[in-house]
Parts: sequence; structure tokens; C-alpha cells
Amino acid sequence: MNLRGKRVLVMGLGLQGSGMAAARYAAQQGALVRVTDMKSPEILAPSVRALTSLPIEFVLGEHRNEDFLWAEIVIRNPGIPLTSPYLRLAHEHGAHIEMEIALFFLTCPGRIIGITGTRGKTTTSTLMHSILQNSGAHTVLGGNVAGIETLSLLPQITSDTLVVLQLSSWQLEGLAPHRISPAVAVMTNIYPDHLNTYSGMADYAEAKANIFRYQRSTDIAVFNYDNPWTRRFGEEAPAKAWFTSVKRGGSFERGSIAVTPFTFTNTPLVGKHNLENILLATTTARLLGISDEIISQTVHNFHSIAHRLDEVAVLNGVRYINDTASTTPVAGQVAIEAFDGPIVLVAGGNTKHLPLGNWPATIVRRCRDLILLSGTGTDELVPALQQEAAQQGVANPLRGIFDNFKQALDSAVSYTQPGDVFLFSPGFTSFGMFLNEFDRGEQFVAYVCKPKQEQN
Repeated sequence: MNLRGKRVLVMGLGLQGSGMAAARYAAQQGALVRVTDMKSPEILAPSVRALTSLPIEFVLGEHRNEDFLWAEIVIRNPGIPLTSPYLRLAHEHGAHIEMEIALFFLTCPGRIIGITGTRGKTTTSTLMHSILQNSGAHTVLGGNVAGIETLSLLPQITSDTLVVLQLSSWQLEGLAPHRISPAVAVMTNIYPDHLNTYSGMADYAEAKANIFRYQRSTDIAVFNYDNPWTRRFGEEAPAKAWFTSVKRGGSFERGSIAVTPFTFTNTPLVGKHNLENILLATTTARLLGISDEIISQTVHNFHSIAHRLDEVAVLNGVRYINDTASTTPVAGQVAIEAFDGPIVLVAGGNTKHLPLGNWPATIVRRCRDLILLSGTGTDELVPALQQEAAQQGVANPLRGIFDNFKQALDSAVSYTQPGDVFLFSPGFTSFGMFLNEFDRGEQFVAYVCKPKQEQN
């Protein structure tokens, strides 16, 4: 897409890379670039500073109709819904609505390996990238990865590059108008999420399905057979499809009963869900021709990713686990199930209006002590915990609800004993008390790693 001389409006600058990458790329392509974001100039100051060398105009703290009437092309941030009245205004006046990831796909000369799912896509993507790196292949990692400007990767990509992209449902929406999908598609699972921005599970799942919808028959698609949604999608895929199944003990081609055993289980990662992630990544790596020796060595040396069941420290015999990326009840439940010892859990936050499922029952059954952060999600969880405790005939583990993060952590620490797991796995979004889930996780890590005298 030729942007030279075009009036390009970037809607949503953000702090994690996508908006910055779009603005930088458009300016470098010779476009007239304007950026608009509802966040204040103070919050967005780091992003603005990163772009100061480029001729970019910033309109921060508001959206103005005049900017959307001015634009010939609007590049929307993945978090902005297509139903935005500003996007509708721009579209009605002839503007093209694009996304950063679509611009990347249209320009990228390399072979793209796209990975999506409600849970596990970061671990699967990062492990996939590590396996390819260790094989000696020229590879890059991008997409919905904090701090990486995907469009800025283009200069280092050739036709021989294997491009691993972690893709969110919102990013995948940007591919549909162009009817493009990656040459290799991997789907980890589909669980309820983002139902505050989608009309329902079918709408959300269909956005995810764009990862394989426009593949060719010679492309590759890998699906988790143990999840009902991804199993169904695997039967619909136009590409050569493979299934992975921890329950069946391996992987198999669609239509075949022959299972290739799952042998790459020597891993420092905890939890059954991580075995599913490893099986998906290693099956895909095998299909790309990577040797079992390289795959096995990579899996053996691959440790947890920041903010995802990440062991931050062991203090006084207590393991401190940062799982701030847990923003759904399903994620909260899976985190608890990953550990065998006594658990002191810190959870809570704001709701995405998702079903609580078995999370309250799992908390009551497995957590000795529970501290909650206040929020609309916590308001939903508290009565469910009371009901569960009554049904199980046990004491409610809830010890307190806090609107101050440090006080919440101080209280939780007071309940710990040697041999415990201190699990920070909120199960809800971070908005209100924190900038985002990464800010939330960084504050937790800073608290754990501070000398004791600084915490008092």
C-alpha cells in the first residue's frame, strides 16, 4: 500500500508498540501523519518521546471529528472496535480503515507463522521462535508482543525469514478485508474473553478464525484437539491440518488415526496448559523440518515468560509467582491448578463480563488464604465464593478486600508460611488501579524484590 503523500491518522498511540509502529512506519513512507489518543499527554509521554524525530502531529486527551474528516487512511489500534463512531465517520467520508498488522502482511516478504488463541499464544509463539533460532534459521518475533514494533521489523526480513507472529482477535480482524492468512496457522484454544467488545462467543471465535480462513491448500494449520472450538475449526481449515492432543498423547494429521507420540515433556514450565503449548509449538516445528534434537534441547532450556506464571523469587521458603497476564477466570483457574502446595492467592480487579465457571470452586478447594483487589470483577466473585464455600462445607478462604495494592500484598505476605506458593493471578483486568496488566505485574515484581526495610 502506497502511503506517500497520504493523510494518515493513527487512532490509538498506546504504550506497547502497535500505535508507535504505525505512526513511525507511515511517516517513514512519506505520509502526512497525525496521531489521536484519548489518554493524556502525561501518560503517553514515553511514546511521544520515541517519535520526536519524525514529522508527526499529536492530538492527545481527546478525539476530534475534524481529524477523522481530514484523514484519507485511518490506522486503528487493535483495542479500538470497528463500531467506533469516529471510525464510522471517517469511513462515511471515504477514508480507508486499516490496521498495523494488515500493512505488515501486505508488505512482508517472509514466511509468516501466525499463532492465536485465548490462552497460551505468548508462550507458544516465544517457544516457536526460540526453536527456530536454535535451528539456525533466520527468524523474527512480532505481533501482539509488548514492546515490539512489528512494522519496524520489515527491513530485516527477506524471503528466507521465518516470521513468528502472536496475533490477537483484534489484529486478525484487520486481515479479513484483505482475505489474507499466514502460511502457517496455529490455534491454541478458544475460551470466553473480550465479550465486552464482541456480541458473543461465536463473534469472538470467528475473529480468531481469520488466522486460517484464507489459507491455501498447500499451507499448514495446527489446532489443539482438546479444545472444542479449535477442534471444530481444524475440520474447517482449507490448509493441510494437524491436531495436537495432550489427552491422546501426541499429534496427528486430520483424517488419520496414527498418533505421533509427544516426547518433549522434559520442561521447567509448570501446568498441563503449558504441555498443550509445548505440543503445539513442537508439532509445528517438526512440520517445518526442525530436528527432534534441537526441539528437545530448546524445550528443556525454555523457562517461563515474564508475567505468565513467572517465579519472581523464593523468600523465606515461599515461592512468589507473577501471573498478572491472567485477566480471565479461566486463566485464574488454570494458574491455581498448576501448583500442588498450599496457595496464598492475590486476585481480583475489573470485570470483562465473563462467566466465572469453576474458578470460585477451585479457589475455595485449593487456596488456603485469599486476598482480593477491589473492582467490579471482585464484586462478582465474592458472592460466588460464599456460595461455593457453603456448598463444599468449608471455610471461605477470603481474608480481605483492598483498594491499595501495597496493603493487599502486605496482608497476603502475613499469611504465608515456608512451603507456600504466593500466587498473584488476578483473573480480571487491571484498569482502574493500574495502567495495564504489565504495569500491574511490574509493581508486583518491584514489591517482591524490594529489601524488607523498604517495604516496612
